[in-house]
Amino acid sequence: MAYWGHMPDESDFAFDAIGAYIFLLKERMLKDIATVLEKTYPEQSMVASITCLRLIGERFPKALSVHFRKRDFAFVVRAFDEWLAKVGPQLPDKHRNAIVAEARAEFALFEERILTSVPRPAEQAAPPDRGGD
Repeated sequence: MAYWGHMPDESDFAFDAIGAYIFLLKERMLKDIATVLEKTYPEQSMVASITCLRLIGERFPKALSVHFRKRDFAFVVRAFDEWLAKVGPQLPDKHRNAIVAEARAEFALFEERILTSVPRPAEQAAPPDRGGD
């Protein structure tokens, strides 16, 4: 196993493990999105999932940038808007307005803290040679 630093995610094994957690969270979020859009459920978890991804990404930005990109984020925002168009009228006004406000605030936080601060893969330093360690 190669180490390239002393931080929790600076070894091959740990970096891969964090990536697996991100991948699992993303996959679950995509399944949940499909369900709420197909069945027009008035509940949704995509904003909670984005919040979890943001929190992980703030601590482990390189790992998040491998598995969750701008196009994934854009898909979630579009899915939320589609969900809101389908289900919004079913929600009481006070909850609908609060849900929309919280979602927009979280989307803005994600853009600010993750999408604008994480270097694109081409901008990141090349990983160290992992052979022989």
